[in-house]
Amino acid sequence: MVTIFDVAKAAGVSKSTASRAISGQGYVSQASKAKVLTAAAKLGYTPSILARQFRGQSTKNIGFIARTYYPAVGELLKYCTNILKKYGYGVTIYFTKDTAEEANILELFRLHALDGLFFVANRNNWSYIDRYTEYGPIVTWRRTDNQKVYSSYIDHYPLYKQILDYIYTEYGEINIGHVLNDPAKNNTKARLRAISEYTKLHPNSDNSWIVYYPEQENAGQQASLNYLTTKQTIDAVIVYSDYVAAEFMSTLRVNGINIPEELKLFGFDNSDFGKFMNISTIDTYLAIQAKNLTNRIICTLEHETFKEITIVPKVVIRQTC
Repeated sequence: MVTIFDVAKAAGVSKSTASRAISGQGYVSQASKAKVLTAAAKLGYTPSILARQFRGQSTKNIGFIARTYYPAVGELLKYCTNILKKYGYGVTIYFTKDTAEEANILELFRLHALDGLFFVANRNNWSYIDRYTEYGPIVTWRRTDNQKVYSSYIDHYPLYKQILDYIYTEYGEINIGHVLNDPAKNNTKARLRAISEYTKLHPNSDNSWIVYYPEQENAGQQASLNYLTTKQTIDAVIVYSDYVAAEFMSTLRVNGINIPEELKLFGFDNSDFGKFMNISTIDTYLAIQAKNLTNRIICTLEHETFKEITIVPKVVIRQTC
């Protein structure tokens, strides 16, 4: 059986330092804490859960997990931290590079170094992650039907269908291009379903120009360069986020393409980028999504009743389409 002495030895610290790092009680430098928690995870050390509950210990710290940074991540973090602060909780931010790194964070959660987990994006599948829900609340912004992980996702199928129907009503059966996220993601699958059904209803509309960019960084620039070299005639483009749409539009303007005169453009999420660049979009009320997620964590930890706020997205028409 692995003891706290084994963990201390492996981490190269004293037993008291190891105890403070794992219990969250008392000062421990970030470097020493990281060594202790890593050693504990590798050795499979599990502190007595019953003893921790008896003592009423809590780290008052929530793990915020993302793959990479982009504006929506910053917005979610802002909303999340502002709410948590009111209840005396802090946030530790993790940007994961692979499944193993994410697994290490889950192990820290199992060791009660964190009270809850807020996933912006996951690397391991949910069936792997959900086994850790016995150690505390886990929530995600992503679409998942997992019964153990609470999700604030909004179905993108009807929203994308709204955009397509709006374009048809305003401009008829024009050719539409699509800049999408990771094809493996449920939101992208929902959008592809809307595109497929729309194409069947409107066979004179060419929807075959579809490009995928799993990460938002430089996605708009790459998509615009792809557009500039395509031989297809495209009259409108729908982009999966306002941030990517803004970069897409800026790059096209540098190359002499006028929007909306030469190309209609539609974004998604109604972020500040969409507002500043006057991009038509869908408002998914990110602040309310973040509030639902954060409140779910707090209500679980504080043993309060959780009441989900209903979100009704809306189409926002601006200058680009």
